[in-house]
Amino acid sequence: MYSSGQLAKQCHVSVRTVQYYDRQGLLHATRTAHNHRQYQQADLLRLQQIITYRQLGFSIKDIKELLDSQDNIPVLQALIKKQQQVTRQILQQSQLQIENLSFMEKHLDHFGVLPQHWDQNLNFNLQQSHKLHRFRSKMLIRGAVVDLLLWGSLAVVVWQGVSISWFIVGLVISLLLCLEIAWAYYHHARYLCPHCQSIFVPHFKQWFWAAHTPNTRKLKCPECHQKSFCIEEYR
Repeated sequence: MYSSGQLAKQCHVSVRTVQYYDRQGLLHATRTAHNHRQYQQADLLRLQQIITYRQLGFSIKDIKELLDSQDNIPVLQALIKKQQQVTRQILQQSQLQIENLSFMEKHLDHFGVLPQHWDQNLNFNLQQSHKLHRFRSKMLIRGAVVDLLLWGSLAVVVWQGVSISWFIVGLVISLLLCLEIAWAYYHHARYLCPHCQSIFVPHFKQWFWAAHTPNTRKLKCPECHQKSFCIEEYR
């Protein structure tokens, strides 16, 4: 026979935990003449099972159903599938939380400010950041194609001795493709002013000739009229 304290010590839990499982109907203590709880060896094995199931994430209700079932194998199989689904959802939520925290950390490291209304729709900001990254990757690939066309046409003229018109044609096509890339990039970019937190889209001419870094562009904010390196966002 075990007292609550002895049973708790055997299973490395607190006495309060043993009493809680008893109140929930998972353990079935007998009472002494002095109204103290006593447990048998079967209760020790049962508590070990309960602890294991709790570590796997099973609810008290599910554990009670499992332990009280006469044929617990089908019940256990069903509960395992259910808990796997719940755990996957928790994992996805945790992964999203990690991505959101990383997004905030990088944004603060690069710009010293957070996106406008970030606290209202953080997942949307993260999605926009991913879209901008993917869009930039596409633009880089298209830029590499332009370089290949330009230098390829020049190589044909130099090494093959063909007419220079081949290079001129390649140059014209490359310039047209560059303009098309710039126009597409412009239409998918907007900017966050680091001074007043306003989001705006500049005129194409101002945007095209502005100095820039991989993540910012030096623009004049239409709200506060400050000229600074504004943070690029996807739109």
